[in-house]
This record gives sequence, structure tokens and C-alpha cells, in this order.
Amino acid sequence: SKINRLCHLARHSKVTVAVDNPKNIADLSAAAQATGVIINALVDLNTGLDRCGVEPGQPAIDLAKEITRAPGLHFAGLMTYEGTILREDYQDLVSESRKAVQLVLDTREALEKEGLEAEAVSVGGTHNYEIVGAMEGITEVQVGSYPLMDYSYCQYRTNFRPAAKVLATVVSRPTEGSAVVDAGHKTIGPDKGLPVLDGVPGARLTRVSAEHGVIELEGEAQTHLDVGTKVWLVPWNLELCVNQYNYFHAIRGGKLDAVWEIAARGRSD
Repeated sequence: SKINRLCHLARHSKVTVAVDNPKNIADLSAAAQATGVIINALVDLNTGLDRCGVEPGQPAIDLAKEITRAPGLHFAGLMTYEGTILREDYQDLVSESRKAVQLVLDTREALEKEGLEAEAVSVGGTHNYEIVGAMEGITEVQVGSYPLMDYSYCQYRTNFRPAAKVLATVVSRPTEGSAVVDAGHKTIGPDKGLPVLDGVPGARLTRVSAEHGVIELEGEAQTHLDVGTKVWLVPWNLELCVNQYNYFHAIRGGKLDAVWEIAARGRSD
């Protein structure tokens, strides 16, 4: 099972998991005891995403107490992911982010009154990293896409430019106003939005299939994209795209500077 694999990993690395269910705590505890390891457990709080997580306050406190009673587990703290808070208005983003995270901080304070210490308080995301990171008591910010960014986040965080791009090649020019590239869902992932062409004014990706992307061309773009032309595509959603590849090719000053392995690629097995 995944829990057994997790416990074997804990023999070599510090492992921390999020829990929101007594059954999960019991299963983790049994496996940890059988393997002879200690697993760090964070209580996952639901602060508005309505995905995983227990309610802040007493439900979270009760779960934390269960962890402290479970052999093989160590209560490490609290976490939440308030990923639905995306606001074009920055002040709205600040207000809503602080409101969600305050629920976690209030729960931590209540835990301390009952003699339980939350060593870690893990919150936030790429969309509000500096807002929640500045709040007193936060120990970790979950900034998954922050290092490279993607097109969707750059719509809200306009002070960033996406660094991750996919290199594609024009393989067909079926009409004067269209081109086809060798980049579809197998290349960019099952994206939540269409990639955007970088540095080609008048060219817009309009649809993708498994292995192809269709580009609509206007103006000068109709004469610039011959068969064989290389184009850069900025992924809409970085995490779904990165999972398609084994390596990042890091470019500095127009030259290949490094090759970085994507170690977690495809690790859903």
C-alpha cells in the first residue's frame, strides 16, 4: 500500500503527511509501528476550498489529540490550502487570504491552551505567498508554481513573468491564416486553459488534440511561421505540464546552462 511505502521512505528521510480522518491516523499508526518509524502528521484544515480537511477549531483539536495518542505518529502542526482565493483586486486578495489563514492561527492558539504545540503552520500558495508569509506564526508557505510561474498565475500576479516554456515546431501550414505545431495534450498536459505563444504577435493557439496544436494567424504572423519554425508555448497550468517531462533545460543568455531532473515526474504509481 502507499502507506507502507511511505513508512519505508521514512527510514531514510523525514516524512510529513496531512491527515483529516481518524481512520487514516489508525492506518498510519499501525504501519509506522510495524516498520519501526515515526511519521510526522499535520492536521489538514478546511478553510474554504471544501476539498480535504476538518473544520477549524474543536474538530481540528480533537484530531490533533488522536495523533498524540497514536503510536508511531508525531503531531507536527497544522496546514491548510486556501487555493480558491484568486482575486484580481489585490486588497481583496489580502483580506480573504488573511481571513482564511487566521482560522488556522486561532486553532493553533486554542491547541496551545490545551497543552499541544503546533510546531509547523503550513498555509498559502503561489497566489498569496507574501501576504500569508508575513503573518506572525506562519512557518511554511506552499508556493508550488512560484519558482517558474505560469500564464494563469501571471494574470493575477502581473509583476511576474513565466520562466517555464515548451519548445514546439510548426509542422503544417494548412491555410494562410493557420498553422499546426507538434504540441498537444501529450506535450503540455491536460491543461485547464490553452497555452499562449510567446513573442509571436498575431498568433493565437485556438485548440489542441493529443499531439497537435492549431494556431490562428493574423497580420505579420501569417508570413513568419513557416514549416520548421520553432515557437515557445507558455503553459496555462505549470504543474500539469511539468509532469510530462523528465528534465528541465535551463537557459541563460540564450544558451543551455544546466539540465535539471524532474525527479517526481509521473510518480502517481
